Amino acid sequence: MKTFKELTIVTPNKPGKLAQALGAVSKANINLIAIDSSSGYDLNMVRLVTNDPSKARRTLEKLGYNTTETAVLGVTIADKPGQLAHIVAIFSKSHVNIDYMYASAVAYDQQAMVILHLADVGAAEKALRKAKIN
Repeated sequence: MKTFKELTIVTPNKPGKLAQALGAVSKANINLIAIDSSSGYDLNMVRLVTNDPSKARRTLEKLGYNTTETAVLGVTIADKPGQLAHIVAIFSKSHVNIDYMYASAVAYDQQAMVILHLADVGAAEKALRKAKIN
């Protein structure tokens, strides 16, 4: 497990807007670790976890985006049935609320990275350590 800084921007939900933001991040030589892009009707909420959140923030703000930053927890799990259920059960038992999460496996039947926005990241880390989950 690792704590990351997640950046959030809101883009117009129009062709090319996400490409513009991600192109600028790429041109600045910033690597994406995880991304969540959720569309509303007219707006698109984009959450980014990068290898250089400060540089990513400056890059996005140069494009005129208001950028918010929050701590999220990245947990690597095996890509097999029950793994995510086990993690969320640990949080439930420890009374740690999950505000939202997103995940992706590198390849089918490999490891997956789950990004979790939690009410209390410190309590979540403590609960996972107690359960012997790194």
